[in-house]
Amino acid sequence: MNIKEFARLAGVSASTVSKVMNQKDDSISAETRERILNLAKEYGYHPYSSVPSLPSKTPLIGVVLRSQSQEILNGIMERAQSFGYRVIYSVSGNSLKMESQSLSIVCRAKVDGILWEPVSSASLSLKSIPDRAGIPYLLLQAPWAGGAECIDYSRLSAFAVGTLLERYHTSIACLLSDGEEMGPFLEGYKKRLFDSGILPKDSLVFHEISPILLQKISSQLVSAVICSSYDTALELYGKLSALHYSIPRELSIIAMRDGAFQELIYPSISCCPVPERAFGQFLAEKIIRIEEPEWIQKTFQPKISLNSLATVSFPPHMQEKRILVVGSINIDHYLDVDTLPYSGKTVMSTDSLIFPGGKGINQAVGVSRLGHMVTLIGSVGTDTDAEIIDSALEKYSIDTSGIKRIPGEQTGKAYIFVQKNGESMISILSGANHGLTPQDISRNRGLFEHAGCCLIQTELPEETVLAACETAKAFGVTTILKPSACQSIRPDILVNVDILIPNQDEMNEICPHQSTLEKQAGFFLGLGVSTVIVTLGKQGCYMKSADDEMYCPAENFLSIDNTGAGDAFISALASYLMYGYPMRDAIRIATLAASFSIMRKGVVPSLIDKSTLEAYLRQRHPDLLEQKKALQTDSETVKEPLETQADG
Repeated sequence: MNIKEFARLAGVSASTVSKVMNQKDDSISAETRERILNLAKEYGYHPYSSVPSLPSKTPLIGVVLRSQSQEILNGIMERAQSFGYRVIYSVSGNSLKMESQSLSIVCRAKVDGILWEPVSSASLSLKSIPDRAGIPYLLLQAPWAGGAECIDYSRLSAFAVGTLLERYHTSIACLLSDGEEMGPFLEGYKKRLFDSGILPKDSLVFHEISPILLQKISSQLVSAVICSSYDTALELYGKLSALHYSIPRELSIIAMRDGAFQELIYPSISCCPVPERAFGQFLAEKIIRIEEPEWIQKTFQPKISLNSLATVSFPPHMQEKRILVVGSINIDHYLDVDTLPYSGKTVMSTDSLIFPGGKGINQAVGVSRLGHMVTLIGSVGTDTDAEIIDSALEKYSIDTSGIKRIPGEQTGKAYIFVQKNGESMISILSGANHGLTPQDISRNRGLFEHAGCCLIQTELPEETVLAACETAKAFGVTTILKPSACQSIRPDILVNVDILIPNQDEMNEICPHQSTLEKQAGFFLGLGVSTVIVTLGKQGCYMKSADDEMYCPAENFLSIDNTGAGDAFISALASYLMYGYPMRDAIRIATLAASFSIMRKGVVPSLIDKSTLEAYLRQRHPDLLEQKKALQTDSETVKEPLETQADG
């Protein structure tokens, strides 16, 4: 800064500045003298500083950043030190005044070069400060300034889009946060889509997590989102988790993250690291080697990678079908008794327990523990029991988008008496379960579209059961009906049922006019049911279809509580049919799952998980897993070309 420039800054004449700086200021007021000296100190001004001198190298690099970019600064310092340089830096705090002062200070330090992150386009007027000092500089992170060194956010977004395209996503949204780099980020997103033959849509570009974005995700109009920041991705993940979405099964997410990101942060989100430290290292080396010809035109071109595939998968329509459960939702109250009550008899309870229950919840939890995505359609009240239900469903990752709350209604309740040998008696208060209507089924038609199997029980209103069966049939979904608490089943319901699964008491209730189990099963086959399976407690089960018939014995396990055996059987049968097992093998596995369920008190706690069940199968019935091995081999064969493409 020369004397004329400093005089303009101080608002006085050059001669006044000269008098003060040379201590010939007797005629200058104390106020003016103080102002000039303070400004000189603040801006590092010294008289005769603009007089050219012979250049000399110093082991110093000056860094002026508009904000604290710790990773960039760390990279600069690491590389500078490796060349024997020290770094002096200043943060302008997005202030032009501070920026001018910072540039003056580093120039007075006679640094060999300056790395300068301008505050705005107005900052370019300050180029005269290093120019007059004869100090080379590099502008950084200023895409609006020609020749500035920048992290190429368009490459990062293009890489993220490419990763999703390799997994057959075509409906990819872009969620932007604030910042100058968002222009290049959006440009890279659009260009990568366009280059792949997909027309970018402005309707898929969002600047906040809006209801419109959530609606598009819910409607599967968006199968993946790239986020310009990790914080935004974390917020999106949290909102979707609260709505019981399964990530990445229902939505893939890729975020950008800075280099200071901690890998142990939960949840794990697939991220493209923004190479800030490497950028700082590049900048330091370039300013040090600025006079070398090969470095003059060199630009920052880092390798881009993804830290993990934690939140990246295939679009929902390319994944396995989910299991849909339409059923009752209760709070189960368990009472242990020596003998079951009967008319005129008072019994004493020795213990009581409370669990989330109802056949809807039991079967939904059962298939979830056996490895399937599951959605539950049902209704609850607005009482505290509904909150208990909600927490339980969240624990087991069950999609609750089909559950409605009925104002002023109680959540259903079941009172279950269990005697010492495991036999039980149940009394049900339907509560909100009777508020599930055919209109609710119609409103949730979209849930049937992506289902492979639908489990329905007759504890719901009859018209609702009919609507659910008809809707499942219309979408080609395998329908399994459990007749419970009913004396008959309408023919228009049965014609839409693929598999009917009563226990022996229920079979006698709904078909009292046939004398044998075989005839009872045959009666329902004649009404349009494809397969009838009758669970027989300790005796296992009986299956009959048009071209097959079998008895399957149960495992001999100690019985503590047999309340949930039927739900465990249905959950496992549906799960292993969905895994591609033949009906006979699926029945054998389901019988084992039911046998395990009687060994613990309460239905939900007794439902077996996939790894435990298959560990038992490997030890006792290894033949049942041969089909699974064949299915895995086929699946790997299908996926291999895609994995090869992604690696390339």
